[in-house]
Amino acid sequence: ALGIGLHNLGEGLAIGAAFASGAAGLGTFLVLGFTLHNITEGIGIAAPILKQRPPLRTFAALTLLAGGPAVIGLWIGSLAYAPQWSALALAVGAGAILQVIVELVSMQLRQRADGTRALLAPSAMAGLAAGVGFMYLTAMLVKI
Repeated sequence: ALGIGLHNLGEGLAIGAAFASGAAGLGTFLVLGFTLHNITEGIGIAAPILKQRPPLRTFAALTLLAGGPAVIGLWIGSLAYAPQWSALALAVGAGAILQVIVELVSMQLRQRADGTRALLAPSAMAGLAAGVGFMYLTAMLVKI
């Protein structure tokens, strides 16, 4: 949860910087994209401890630990009034997404004997194509 929280700090910086720079469309798309992406992170935090049946306050604490930094990042990113600070905050957000991609690919290669083949599977390529298509759609609809 702590690692995900630090990762979410970068996402919050990107969202705040997008809104601070006046790109509300970009900020909205970032919120939607990060929301979809963070659903899986929540499952990744909760699944390993479900068999132990922890109290509800444990889940609340883990939620705050993982999600709180995103709010802090949003506040910090929203203070980025100079273009160079906005660019830095957006770059940190892009780095957060790159970190997820690198981790997932390396996990796939470590855990499966056919890791390279699985990365090139039709379903993986379709997901990549859908992501790139969504990126280009966002670029067409959002003016920075």
